[in-house]
Amino acid sequence: MVKPIIIYFILLAISIAAIRFAFFCLKKAGEAYRYAAKLSVDKELRSQLSRKTVLARDKQSFLTYAFANPGEFDKYNPLKMFKFKGVKCVFYDYYFPSRHRNNLSVDQRFFCDEIFEFKNNKRNGIDFFGSCIEVLAPQEEYVVMFIPCSKDWRYRRFQSIAYHIEDFFPQLTHGFDYITYTGERKSLHSAKKKSERKIERNYYINHNLKGNNCNDDLLTIGQSLMDFKEQIKKKGGEVVYAIFMAKTFQTPDKLDVWFTALLHK
Repeated sequence: MVKPIIIYFILLAISIAAIRFAFFCLKKAGEAYRYAAKLSVDKELRSQLSRKTVLARDKQSFLTYAFANPGEFDKYNPLKMFKFKGVKCVFYDYYFPSRHRNNLSVDQRFFCDEIFEFKNNKRNGIDFFGSCIEVLAPQEEYVVMFIPCSKDWRYRRFQSIAYHIEDFFPQLTHGFDYITYTGERKSLHSAKKKSERKIERNYYINHNLKGNNCNDDLLTIGQSLMDFKEQIKKKGGEVVYAIFMAKTFQTPDKLDVWFTALLHK
């Protein structure tokens, strides 16, 4: 009886060691795939490698895979028209919060930097606007209104786009000068809690609006758009189209990421 018991424990120890070694190899493979995915500049390869990290059960891979395939987790996609509370909208690309920067591709980090440059009036945003206008393809005469910002100097970032509209879009009229500021307010994007995201209106529309209007901003929860839409309505205008430089990507939960990676071909 002694020998069978000894053999049993030896086999059990070998099995446990083999299983632990298999999980160790799987973990190392997942880490290797994750680092390779982060270094990849090819979108398709990055997607494939990040998927393998999820299937290898790498604990840090979920964000890498989600950010490599944002269109799989968001019902709205860049440069594709969609409806948001009755308004036809389009945005150029996804914005990712700075805390996720290490999980982004080079192109994604570059675009997020461009968004900050635009918001700080260091980039004109004409290329973003032009690409979105092509998607909407307005055929009638429209007034292009710009969603007011927290500060007057931030609102001036739209001035280059306004001049661009004058020069290249004869069917459009910009309403850059239709906004008068009465002071400054706290930026909604800097608010950490939803309870702090309350509109403190620091402007008024100084022009009677007739016709339809396009809007231009960063789409997060749509609160600014809805408030601005109401103000335009009071002045006789109707918001039909909305253009956003970027849409904030909402991070999916791990279970959603795992099932998407499992079913993703």
